[in-house]
Amino acid sequence: MEKAEILLEIKKAEETAKKIIADAEENHKKCLVELNVEIEKLLEKKKRDLDLEIEKQLRTETDRILMEKQRAISEGVREIEKVREEALEKKDEAINFILDKFTRYIDELQRKDD
Repeated sequence: MEKAEILLEIKKAEETAKKIIADAEENHKKCLVELNVEIEKLLEKKKRDLDLEIEKQLRTETDRILMEKQRAISEGVREIEKVREEALEKKDEAINFILDKFTRYIDELQRKDD
């Protein structure tokens, strides 16, 4: 093989190597772009999943709070009804007490007048 042929072969090999490197760099850039796109998709999916989970937990807590509120209201209504019933039971006793005091007062006034 002559020197010119060897140089020509070396030149071809260098060009092939440059093409391989250029193709590899292009492929690397393409893979990076695809990877970024895939990462963005994964991030968006995870964000949607998290948003759904947050919404689910928020609904669960809201429902729990509403049930607790309703329980407290029901308990309060029962307590108010209990106090009302006790007051009604003591109403006659209170009226009789006041009438008795009033009657004694009137009797004392009449005795003073006599």
